[in-house]
Amino acid sequence: MTMKVSHTFKSPEREKLEIISGLLQQAGYKVSKLSSQSELFSLKVGREGVETEAEERQRIQGLVDHFEIEGWSYTIH
Repeated sequence: MTMKVSHTFKSPEREKLEIISGLLQQAGYKVSKLSSQSELFSLKVGREGVETEAEERQRIQGLVDHFEIEGWSYTIH
């Protein structure tokens, strides 16, 4: 059974989120929104067909660590 995942990334640096947005789009994720709240930018992306939560978390953790993203959360449905 596959699942759907939604990720939210937060950073004061819009450029980092734009790069992540492009990379994830190439990997089959749907980017729903890039917005700003005061000094913080927020990016929301989602993907269907996730096999395991651990695999998905490991995949995205690499991006979060590489780009030093300040905030990241996700939900699996």
